Amino acid sequence: MSQPLIQNLNRETELAKEFAAVLGEERAMIKAGNYEALASLLERKVELAGLLGALTRTREAQMGALGIRLGAGGQLFGREIDPVLESAWRKLLSAVRLASDANAVNTAVVDAHLEFTKEAIQVLRQRGDSGPLYGRDGLTRTGPQGVSLASG
Repeated sequence: MSQPLIQNLNRETELAKEFAAVLGEERAMIKAGNYEALASLLERKVELAGLLGALTRTREAQMGALGIRLGAGGQLFGREIDPVLESAWRKLLSAVRLASDANAVNTAVVDAHLEFTKEAIQVLRQRGDSGPLYGRDGLTRTGPQGVSLASG
């Protein structure tokens, strides 16, 4: 009776673990400064999030059809909760926590990089230059501006 739900939970658990692994790769790339490679990971994260969303909707419908509802702390309530179903549910919760923790660490790493960049820009601005750091052409403005003596 709950076999399709258990299969869905197992697949959802696999994808949540895969999502956590991708977040680990993302963190390694950020730390290494390999920002160009992040684009492919973003595509994979979007794909996994879409698959997880679809499985979540399916799981919720299956649980509703079986009369299973969630209580505080993720506890399952219903007529008869199969021990195999309970085990699959606990594995999913663990995988989701792993992905959530990985996401929180990545957020902290990105926030630290942003803070460092903001401070570096502030230091550059305090040098006494009143103009922008970069011009419209994307190039930095360094040294005196004006007519070049070499151009005649």
